Amino acid sequence: MTQRKEALKEKWGEGALLMGWAAIPTTLLFLQGKLRITPLGMNILLNLVAHWWERSEMPFPSQEVLAVRMGVSKRSIQREIARLCSLGLLKKEASSVRHPQYKGRNTYDLTPLISVLNQEAPYLVESMRLKRESFANKTDNGRGE
Repeated sequence: MTQRKEALKEKWGEGALLMGWAAIPTTLLFLQGKLRITPLGMNILLNLVAHWWERSEMPFPSQEVLAVRMGVSKRSIQREIARLCSLGLLKKEASSVRHPQYKGRNTYDLTPLISVLNQEAPYLVESMRLKRESFANKTDNGRGE
């Protein structure tokens, strides 16, 4: 793990990593359009991933904090979260104000997104392989080989 952290420091610089870092599956980035994830939706998902430290504990950033970070209204965050839920990529669960950890904040379950990414990734990889082969064949044929 130390080796990875050192590689990240070398790549990004120590200052950029002072608040930590988040691992994002490249599949999510490549499938953004196909999954109909808007730029705001992607930003929300990236922020949720940044708050998701333990597999068993769902992230729970406040909508106000997300809105301030992104420079949009809280209502925009609410609408986009509802949209991500309707797309089947996210589950939002309300908590009680008396909850010792969540204190009335929503928690966000990324399990549906994980499921979709795992389902779609093999098709994406195969599609990319076929495109590479097609490009290679066109390039080879163009040279008369």
